[in-house]
Amino acid sequence: MKESLNSKFILVSLALILFSLLSYSQNDYNIKFKIHDIEDSIVYVKTVYGKETIILDTLELNKDGFFYFDKKGLHQGLAVVCLKHQDLFTFLLDKNKNFEIEISASGENTVKGCDQNDLYLEYQKENSSFRLLENQIKQELKTNKQANKDSLIAVYNTQRNHFAVFQQNFYSTYPNHMMSIIVKALEDPKMPSKFYIGKDFDTTKTAEFAYYFRKHYWENFRFDDNRILATPYFFTKLKKYIDEITIQDPDSMIGSLKDFVVLANSKSGQEYSKYAMDYYLKVYSKMPFSTHEKCFVNIVDNIISEQNTPWLLPSEIQELRIQADKVRTILPGNQIKNITEKTLDKKSLSLYDIKNKYTILYFWSAGCESCKKELELLEKFYNEYKLIYDVEIFSVDLDLNIKESINFAKTHPFNWIVTKTTAEDIMEKYGLDVALTPDLYVLDSNKKILHHAAQYQSVINFIKRNEIINKSKNN
Repeated sequence: MKESLNSKFILVSLALILFSLLSYSQNDYNIKFKIHDIEDSIVYVKTVYGKETIILDTLELNKDGFFYFDKKGLHQGLAVVCLKHQDLFTFLLDKNKNFEIEISASGENTVKGCDQNDLYLEYQKENSSFRLLENQIKQELKTNKQANKDSLIAVYNTQRNHFAVFQQNFYSTYPNHMMSIIVKALEDPKMPSKFYIGKDFDTTKTAEFAYYFRKHYWENFRFDDNRILATPYFFTKLKKYIDEITIQDPDSMIGSLKDFVVLANSKSGQEYSKYAMDYYLKVYSKMPFSTHEKCFVNIVDNIISEQNTPWLLPSEIQELRIQADKVRTILPGNQIKNITEKTLDKKSLSLYDIKNKYTILYFWSAGCESCKKELELLEKFYNEYKLIYDVEIFSVDLDLNIKESINFAKTHPFNWIVTKTTAEDIMEKYGLDVALTPDLYVLDSNKKILHHAAQYQSVINFIKRNEIINKSKNN
């Protein structure tokens, strides 16, 4: 089969991640780690960029007892010293470039030459101490029926208040410390009192509440500080914004993405908008591509531009528009051309000769293992519902090996229409780019596209759901 749009974008997206790291990274670090009571002589240093975990270096224990991390061109953010299957500790790649961290056998740490990491590890120590106590008290209350509940809760409240005071002092004293920036960025927007009746939420304003929350979701985020991009927190916040608090239809999702890009660009956060665009272009070009076709077209139509995506070359913008135009022809509502092909016994059959309420246009390949996987679902559906739902299947075998097709027809004959041609002929004659199989379209009686999918179950679910909707309308 031909190279798919998906594979092209995977290669492009990996290149874009590397480009981003190089473009925005001009930090050289020389760090020494001393880790007591460690059995391994090799550790790794990793970081995060958006969603991707990146191994920065493999460090071997030196004769002097130190691990030396000497790396150029790194992005500021969080980094982790780890073994193959265990994280040891987290530290900051920040303003100080030359420093030393020593971790004792008891877990105590000493930092030399880096105030940011000294403060960060102090914060982590306070946080770990409180979380440990919190878990211990929860476990005690759960397992010990004789425990003094009031006494344990009093201890917990004391320590919680102590940690809260520590946090507030930390944030106010060091407002530009990475920990303060991260915590502030993760805060949800403060909701106006109009959404509450006393202390209770006003359920009559749910839709208005959701809209306000989404519109103000990024108000605590410092787009001019790109360090958060090299932490796990930015990607989690972005995914929640697009995939949870935005209505899950293509228009709304791409509307939210555009709002984010415009906002980030306006607040000196072009690296954030670039990452989001690179990521969602990759996501919406993934197989099964059919589930994201409209999102992909909407991105190109509504966001991609010299103003919104200035990092893209004119040639790259043009290529995206060409791809979107190809996809546009197979969006729901468009009419499939009259595919006329021959069977293995040279009988010519046409798609438009089918007069059923639903036609499943099914591109497959006799030698395709993915086509054979769960094929029984489609066969069972066809045998049970062909008459009930008035369904016919017009299948096109695209296997280049005619012997494979002949053998398959002998050992596994279909009950529906089977024609034979190649993907190249389908593209040349009908303008349909069948990059991978199986590839299925649900068509109405006029051969307009109702649904497009790469899985049998998706097609089956769509027809069943559509019949339920139509039945409720008629009643």
